[in-house]
Amino acid sequence: MGELKLAKWRFDLFFGLLVAAFAALAGRVVYLQFGGGGDLARLAARQQRRVMVLPARPGNIYARTRGGYVLLAGSKQVPTCYADPVLIGPDNLASAARKIAAAVGGFEAELYRKMYERRDKRFVYLLRNVSAAQARALGDLKLRGVGLMHEWRRHYPSGSLAAQAVGFRRVDGVAGAGIELQADSYLRSRDGVAVMGSDAARTGSYGFLRHYRPPVDGRHVFLTLDVIVQGFLEQALAELAERYKAAAAWGVVMEPDTGEILAVACAPGYDPNDYAHSSPERRRNRAVTDPYEPGSCFKLFIAAGAVQMNAAALDTEFFCHNGIYHAYRGGTIRDFPGMHFGQLPLAEIVIHSSNIGMAKLGEHLGNWRLHRIASAFGFGRRTGADLPGESPGRLVSIRRWTPYATRRLPFGQGPIMVTALQMTTAFSAIANGGELLRPRIVDHVVDADGALVYQSRRRRIRRVLSRRVARQFLEEVLVNVVERGTGKRARLRQWRVFGKTGTAQIGGPNGYEERAYTATFVGGAPAARPAAVCVISVYRPDYSTGYTGGKVAAPYVGEVLEKTLEYLETPPDKLGEVVRR
Repeated sequence: MGELKLAKWRFDLFFGLLVAAFAALAGRVVYLQFGGGGDLARLAARQQRRVMVLPARPGNIYARTRGGYVLLAGSKQVPTCYADPVLIGPDNLASAARKIAAAVGGFEAELYRKMYERRDKRFVYLLRNVSAAQARALGDLKLRGVGLMHEWRRHYPSGSLAAQAVGFRRVDGVAGAGIELQADSYLRSRDGVAVMGSDAARTGSYGFLRHYRPPVDGRHVFLTLDVIVQGFLEQALAELAERYKAAAAWGVVMEPDTGEILAVACAPGYDPNDYAHSSPERRRNRAVTDPYEPGSCFKLFIAAGAVQMNAAALDTEFFCHNGIYHAYRGGTIRDFPGMHFGQLPLAEIVIHSSNIGMAKLGEHLGNWRLHRIASAFGFGRRTGADLPGESPGRLVSIRRWTPYATRRLPFGQGPIMVTALQMTTAFSAIANGGELLRPRIVDHVVDADGALVYQSRRRRIRRVLSRRVARQFLEEVLVNVVERGTGKRARLRQWRVFGKTGTAQIGGPNGYEERAYTATFVGGAPAARPAAVCVISVYRPDYSTGYTGGKVAAPYVGEVLEKTLEYLETPPDKLGEVVRR
């Protein structure tokens, strides 16, 4: 009897426990269904869902040569190390960081910080741009939650060539400067996404694909830059800066009939493959961003404008006070030491670069006409070229002009500052017969399939000179600046060069600095039918070595023009003359 009671008690206990278990299970089901089950359902869905980024390739940047195009900026796939902190687990983050650092030579603390800060996330970048040896070492570790993927990384196969114009992209793919930044809307790619089912080990399968968005590659940008001409200009600037111990030198080469920029460069330069270790000064495109007083180069624009307005003729004479002029309420104006001119026609004033003669022309024209001429040639506003960071220069409002400004703007001081790109564009207007054009550096854009997306066109802003005035001024004044004036060192054997020198003092907080100059020469050739114009400016050359535009810049403009014309197979317009610079 006792045994039956014991058996019944055991049965009742077991049955009670079974009922309690079922009740608890039912309660759990109710809780999961109506209580906190939503969070758990989302967690389960998250664990069973793997998102894969499908990297898209940014567009390329090309420059041209006479035979085709050369790659300046492209992309290549490189390994990237990533981690899944959730899968690694919070207790294993330090161990994983230590093992990875030992394998690839990274910083353990930095790796741990990256994973710890995203410890509740499923993805974090650990190392980007991983070398092949590092990738093998990481693969050998076989760490749970640590893997490798491939990303597109920017590569500049031509190194420092055209670096300030092309710019760079950061490690994360964000455009940092130059065409990379300006044309980013074309070059930028859009990564694709694949969402698929996965198991607990985060192994996905395209057989369980839930969502797919294909990657969209960037478009390719083709520049007007010619890599050969670019090389000529960069070599000249590097040699010039070293020879004259200059703080910097910059220049532009342009095709005057189209406004196409054939070359733009600065020295010293930098390598965009290693942009992070270069200074902002080296990365800046000074030919576009840095305004400076042009000095005597500006004389040609005021003189040509005066002739166009019929306010003066090339044979109109002005008294140059034999080298020193005490202007009424306008200070003292001097010509270059050793120059003592009396009566001098306007053409000779420009050819021999008389400051006093130009000051007298400024008095004759008056502020309104001076301002109108400078504005018509595009000074005081951006050219509109496809280059970021362009400065408008400076053309002070006429309401703020003083008698000093009236006499000094005509020879490039006072209320005027320009960029090399503005100078090149304005000078091209004289070379092409009087039309001010919008300069161009982007020629065309194609998509990943080669279809044309954009094509630039020659764009005229305004006519600033008649063809007759432009041609007369080029032949009778600018050619003679080189043949017998201040620009003799730019003369060439086969081509007639036309141009103008400029030597501008550099201003400081307390006025112009002692022995601090910007030396400039703006020139073009051949005079018969201009094929190229070039501006070179040298900032702070060593005074004891040379500081004038005629000595420092003119020979190198001549050198760039000569090499460019030979490369373009331009017919000569003079024969048999031996030229010594």
